[in-house]
Amino acid sequence: MKLSSSNILISLAAFLLITSIILFFVGPEFIKSRYYDLPNQEIKGQMGDSFGGTMGPVIAWIAAILTFAAFYIQYEANKEQRSQFAKQADDTVIERFENRFFELIRLHRENVQEQNIQDIITGRKVFTTYYFELRYIYFVLESTHDTHSPVSPLTKEELTNLAYLIFFFGIGHTTQSVFAHITPKYVTEAFFIQTLERLEREKSKYRKIAADIELAKTRPGLNMPSHEDLVIEHNGKKAVFMQVYQPFTGHGTKIGHYFRHLFQTVKYVANQDNPLFTKKLKYSYVKILRAQLSNFEQIIFYYNSISLLGEAWLKNGYIKDYKLIINLPLSFADFGMQPEEKFENEILADKKFFDWNTLKDSLS
Repeated sequence: MKLSSSNILISLAAFLLITSIILFFVGPEFIKSRYYDLPNQEIKGQMGDSFGGTMGPVIAWIAAILTFAAFYIQYEANKEQRSQFAKQADDTVIERFENRFFELIRLHRENVQEQNIQDIITGRKVFTTYYFELRYIYFVLESTHDTHSPVSPLTKEELTNLAYLIFFFGIGHTTQSVFAHITPKYVTEAFFIQTLERLEREKSKYRKIAADIELAKTRPGLNMPSHEDLVIEHNGKKAVFMQVYQPFTGHGTKIGHYFRHLFQTVKYVANQDNPLFTKKLKYSYVKILRAQLSNFEQIIFYYNSISLLGEAWLKNGYIKDYKLIINLPLSFADFGMQPEEKFENEILADKKFFDWNTLKDSLS
């Protein structure tokens, strides 16, 4: 068993104390018995003085050691106490952080549950519907773009950004000024105008059929109309959007708050500057948040992050540092700017940047 320095000092002090006691009581008797036969009493006195003079410094030295041992033991006790206080302070820092962090997690869950599309689809299921609407918008945009061949063709990333902005803000009179403000170089392009016109026609058709359905409910004998799925095929891919609600009205008011809160939660962890919060510890906390995201949440999150509205995710390095889309199902993100292209450098540096690649390799 390993002895601490304080235990060694205590043992040494005990040994010296016992030794001095023995010398105090036994020493005189030993001298007396040894020199009892000396004829001259003066010689005996000199021998006693000699013993006393010799033992005096020894006793003083022992006393000094014992005093030092006492001070050292107190020093060690104070150091241990300071260590305990420091640990308590660290625990308090972590506790305060976690109280707020898990409150932010709770609010995130509430934000998911409060997602609502026209009181028809609610909760986490809306992200699946968001996906199919965004995918349909993209292929309409890309198809119109490729048909009209603008003077300066857009890249996949630019088309993805435009599609997301249409998905986010929707189609309507109030959004025309929004597009003119944030995408001024596209609003006069024929492909963009015709894309908006097509989506507006499909939106208006939905409203008309919805009105006919309501009328048929009040008049027995009338044929009950139904909404047809919106379908488009382009470049060998097919996008289908089931019209269970009025399309292309915009979802910014619903998911804008969702993404702002998600961003602030990650930022709260990333900005912890206390040395306690190492990169590994920060990653473990963000991993808890990341685990809250469903597959379709991650898909919408990906397209948000590469759009004009979500560029802060990339600018701050949060997606790379915390692998926020590690569980992204890559086969679903099959339109626009592909994740494998956008994060090509990250994948080269880390083959496990996407779990989907690891799964694919294991099954091949």
